[in-house]
Amino acid sequence: MKKNICKIIGLLLLLPLFSECNDTDDLSEIFVRKWKLTYITKVNSHGWYTFPGIDDSNYKEYRDGNKSFTLTLSGNEADNVIQGTFIGAGSVITSGKWNANGKSQQFGMHDVEGSPTDGKDKIANKILEGLKLVNSYKGSDSNNLFLHYEEPTSKEELCLVFAPSRN
Repeated sequence: MKKNICKIIGLLLLLPLFSECNDTDDLSEIFVRKWKLTYITKVNSHGWYTFPGIDDSNYKEYRDGNKSFTLTLSGNEADNVIQGTFIGAGSVITSGKWNANGKSQQFGMHDVEGSPTDGKDKIANKILEGLKLVNSYKGSDSNNLFLHYEEPTSKEELCLVFAPSRN
């Protein structure tokens, strides 16, 4: 009896060795939905990145919910690559094409067209700039989307942080 229990335990311990590993992301699960911008931040930080020349009252409009930006991504996945179109609404009206690679986590937005809805909203300009410069996504899942880019002036790596939109 003791030998049989040891054999069963041994087989159970070997089971993970025979299961297939998947080191790629489920791209449709992550991306194809409507996202709401939470903030733009420095990588590995939380809260708004302080851009030079942007008054705190502009940040307050976003923190208080008076201004917002949503990004809706649609697309099709094949061979661990997804591509499609996007539309942005709210403080920036924009559209274009996008693609992502589940293995390398490269992300790009192309043919980005659009403009801020309020010409005085400097954060809206930073959102549009970030969308045009995005080059990767990291640590994303169906609850969070982190789109990374290098800020041209400071050369810092910034991140557009999104959460699923509730509407």
